[in-house]
Amino acid sequence: MQLPSASNASNTPPAPDSGAWQSLSKRQKLALAPLAADWHELTTQQRQKWLTLSKNFFQLSDEEQMTLHSRMREWAALSPRQRSQARFHFNTTQSLSAQDKRAQWEAYQALSDQEKHTLSSGPKPPAKSAARSFAAPSTRLVSPPLLPVNATRAIQRVAPSKPIHPKTLLPQPS
Repeated sequence: MQLPSASNASNTPPAPDSGAWQSLSKRQKLALAPLAADWHELTTQQRQKWLTLSKNFFQLSDEEQMTLHSRMREWAALSPRQRSQARFHFNTTQSLSAQDKRAQWEAYQALSDQEKHTLSSGPKPPAKSAARSFAAPSTRLVSPPLLPVNATRAIQRVAPSKPIHPKTLLPQPS
């Protein structure tokens, strides 16, 4: 049985409960530097994912490390809603076949610069829905009928002819 060396002990990830940036090793801090300001806002699960990614960071070339850091900065700058939207688009893209991806990419490349700019300028406003909106006051032409004050006394319960099962709310067989 081999005891862990001192160099390995400093590179081990912290316990899941210790989420402080200060508890990370020097190598982890270097690999995850773009996330330092937002580290305290990440969930334990998110931190574990980033820590897993940091294990292979120093095996990457300098150019790949710079690319990874720039993408970390971009990700950290996104709002939670934008991150959710990015995850949705990623998952949608992953479900496409290679042929569909290629066809969509070629269609995008065929667009003019103006059309590409229009696409990248931002999300389209949500489509108008037929669903009722309660944000604005109602503009009904006819008001619903009002019940008289003593109407609650006039409403009577009708006793069921057969006993009702308490779990299924169906009539019980006699």
